[in-house]
Amino acid sequence: MIISDTSALVLHWTSKDIWKSKNALEYFAKLDISASNGLIKQFDETENYMHTQAVSNRKFFVRKRAVEFLENCRQNNTDGQVIILAAGIAPLSVEIASLFPESNVFDIDKYLMGDKEKFLDGLCPNIKFIETDITDIIGLEEKLMENGWDTNNQTLVILEGIIYYISEIELCHLIMLFDLHDSEFTGDFGLKPEDVNEKNRIYGTAVFRKIQESVGIAPVSLYDPEYFMQLLQECGLSSPQRFTMGDVQYQRTGERKPFEGAEPGWISMFQC
Repeated sequence: MIISDTSALVLHWTSKDIWKSKNALEYFAKLDISASNGLIKQFDETENYMHTQAVSNRKFFVRKRAVEFLENCRQNNTDGQVIILAAGIAPLSVEIASLFPESNVFDIDKYLMGDKEKFLDGLCPNIKFIETDITDIIGLEEKLMENGWDTNNQTLVILEGIIYYISEIELCHLIMLFDLHDSEFTGDFGLKPEDVNEKNRIYGTAVFRKIQESVGIAPVSLYDPEYFMQLLQECGLSSPQRFTMGDVQYQRTGERKPFEGAEPGWISMFQC
């Protein structure tokens, strides 16, 4: 399976301790992330450490939210469903599907879903692989229906690592689509540099600049935290919650270091 340099970089910065299931750990170990070698050389030891903490926190948070959601569904005698938008080749779906074999997990991305399905070779039959552009709302809903999404069943939608790369209106359209069916949400978003404390600000600005210069991605969408939370409400979500990198670091490791103080991270997590 061919993995892009940016996807490989995210995998490089993900601690394997995030994954608890045998299937996810074995899948993670088999992935060839050598495509990240060129990009990694652009980051010094401190930068690699900081991004490993941030990306691992991202993965930890959405995994924890998915597990809590499906455990609650199980306690209420329902299966529950998880939709992972822009899933890529990350092990998240393998982890969730392995821990909750009674629940459908939908891996959705514009590319690589067929390759990922072949690579897994039937390991998790409750994962439904869908190749589509998530900003094509009509096509996305049709593909989900074709693959067994039950709109009457509880659904968690994961928007991790993707809000940077879509517009504000595209984000709202996605939220409104799934909110029509009373779905729950979790994910992350990027903060504008001026909203990040001065100590850690450089890590966020540098990582996007280096990736843009290396692979030519379009400028990313970054938000003021208060504005973003208000945007979620305007798109139809009630009482969204936000968690800073310090909050998540404490949940994951028991201490806030290296994300101390006010707005210590260039990304933030949310759920609702």
